[in-house]
Amino acid sequence: MSAGTGDSAARAVAAAILLACLGFYAVTTWHWPLVGDASLMHYVAFLMDHGMRPYRDIAEINMPGAMLVDRLVMHTLGGGSMAWRIFDLLLLGVGIAAMVEIARPRSWFAGLWAGVLLGLIHGRDGIFDAGQRDFVVAVLLLLGFAALFRATRGGWPGWAAVFGLCAGCAAAIKPTYLLLGPAVLVALAVWRGNGGGEITRSQLASYRVTQWSSYGVSGFAAPLVAVTLWLWRMGVLSDFVRVSRTLVAYHASLAHRSLGYLLLHSIAPLLPLVAVWVVVVVAFEREAWRSWERFALAIGVGVGLISYVAQAKGYPYQRYPLLALLLLVMGMDFAAATQRAAATRVLGWAAIAYGVLYLAPVSAWAASRYDWRNLEFQNALVADLDRLGGAGLPGQGLSGQVQCIDTIGGCQGALYRMRLVQSSGWMYDEFLFGAERGDVVAASRQRFWAAFEARPPRVIIVVDGLFPAGPAGFGKLALWPEFDAELERNYRIEDEVTPPDAVYWWARKDEPRSYRVYVRK
Repeated sequence: MSAGTGDSAARAVAAAILLACLGFYAVTTWHWPLVGDASLMHYVAFLMDHGMRPYRDIAEINMPGAMLVDRLVMHTLGGGSMAWRIFDLLLLGVGIAAMVEIARPRSWFAGLWAGVLLGLIHGRDGIFDAGQRDFVVAVLLLLGFAALFRATRGGWPGWAAVFGLCAGCAAAIKPTYLLLGPAVLVALAVWRGNGGGEITRSQLASYRVTQWSSYGVSGFAAPLVAVTLWLWRMGVLSDFVRVSRTLVAYHASLAHRSLGYLLLHSIAPLLPLVAVWVVVVVAFEREAWRSWERFALAIGVGVGLISYVAQAKGYPYQRYPLLALLLLVMGMDFAAATQRAAATRVLGWAAIAYGVLYLAPVSAWAASRYDWRNLEFQNALVADLDRLGGAGLPGQGLSGQVQCIDTIGGCQGALYRMRLVQSSGWMYDEFLFGAERGDVVAASRQRFWAAFEARPPRVIIVVDGLFPAGPAGFGKLALWPEFDAELERNYRIEDEVTPPDAVYWWARKDEPRSYRVYVRK
């Protein structure tokens, strides 16, 4: 058997193993519930469907693009956990297809390898991260680069508009990606590489780079203009600016990690692969990095790293765009290494084998073991609220008469499950009980108190802890004495619940959250 035939057989076996791991992951996580950020964002969309406006009636800190993605899914696939699971898996499928398209001139297998590993790392991160907005951003960037490279490979500038559109949508979801689209388009206009089997400077001139740039810029501007018009039409454009300068800025200042922690954890799942990749690039693949496509992808990797570090919180999902593009370039370099001399060939196949035989199955197995059945907190709270009136008949139930004091504990998820409208649009307790910096917390308390007095809720649910950093238990109540006194004076504790079992929704088991139900006297 020739080396080429042996390599083809090895790639076919590796692809079969990767797809088997991916199928195992999809089947064993099919019933993941709607929790965490997804349930919170779904509840925001639910409140919007019931007449509340974001940034004015709803104290929301996510960007308009993130809210529009949730609403799009809810109004197409549906608003339940199954629809969200389908959306997450569809994202993964689209991302893999885009990676295969990008890597196709060198090795379709490199794209498949990178895409499956990205999806399984995403799954290993846990139930909380299903459908995360950064995963949407990662897939948008992959689609954008696939379109741009199709343009430069075939000379048709219309594909550059698709790249701009994807980059603009990503920026509307996460503003840390605002510079990616313009940076890549500028690089395209000034590229002076040697071609590397791709476009050369002279070819770029013949393809009318200015025309490409105009297509790309138009595509990039379109979603940003559309989002601005959407906010203006709802009459909340000035509120969005106010919230961005106050609540968003305040949230961005909390719970920062050290730079060393961020740099290490930015690539933590891929550390062995990165170590081998650096050797391969420095020793054998430097010439490949003179190509236009590799340079463009390097810009994407750099922006992904900057975005992760700039957000400073070190959440696993915030590194998805970085991991997606880094896995892709590593996969292409490893695939190229397998076609070279003996030492390089061994390194390339060793890295590929590590992904196929260790990282993929271990990640799929870890994701399959998360306890998606444990909804004790939500079930107990739903039972309490049902006993107090629940959805009820119009005018008799709790809709409009209940208020969560929580962020990620699951209170809003329970209200969404019951389709109960809160008495106010305050979704994040950090702005009411957080450390007072400037006038953000004071102004938030004033706005919340005005809504509270105008429409005192009959039921208040206080969930323990304070996200993203605060006292444990119910100690946060002491941080706002006036509100604590109001609860003592006009409300009684109807129930206090701590579910019995630990929550195993990601890499570690967490102690269950507790909640108190206060009922107006």
